[in-house]
Amino acid sequence: MVEAVRERLRAGVVPAVVCGEFAVWTPRWSEAAVVVGLALGIAESELVRRLHGEPEQVQGQFCSGEELLYGELLETLGVFDVPKQLNEREAQVAEHLRTTISAAGGVSSGVGLGLSRQFVRGELTEAFRTLTRMGPRASGGRPVEFWAALVAAGEVLDLANDGRRTTFHALGECRRRLDAAIRSIDPGA
Repeated sequence: MVEAVRERLRAGVVPAVVCGEFAVWTPRWSEAAVVVGLALGIAESELVRRLHGEPEQVQGQFCSGEELLYGELLETLGVFDVPKQLNEREAQVAEHLRTTISAAGGVSSGVGLGLSRQFVRGELTEAFRTLTRMGPRASGGRPVEFWAALVAAGEVLDLANDGRRTTFHALGECRRRLDAAIRSIDPGA
């Protein structure tokens, strides 16, 4: 079955659709999800963790004929995200971004899910831009630490492929906000 799923994926069919197609043929839809994940190269133990150990409860929220919706939900939750092995520079960026998140004072669940998926897939430039747009929370956030960590991340990012210069401009915005955050604490700075 894994080879049949690989063929569908090689043909350009997205994992959510392939999961839905194969879920039609099994009473336990999570089996289709695991097979899709295995075909993508994700370890079975990781897939079980991502399915949160209770996949039948998730399936119970759907009716027969909604297998595609099931696959789309799993896709949205990042079940089929293939982890990227980070190189040393990327690991450094990721660490700065984690520091940024801890200084944010909290993030909404939607932003948190998006950031989590970006980290898994190694989409660190996108995570950097997301955090730049978000900024620290007014209550509970630590603006100086937030913007300093984000500037540090931006300075390590590879800006060579920043064709539209959006990341370069975001880094400039981070520097301006860091300066403003420092001045709000010490107006003489």
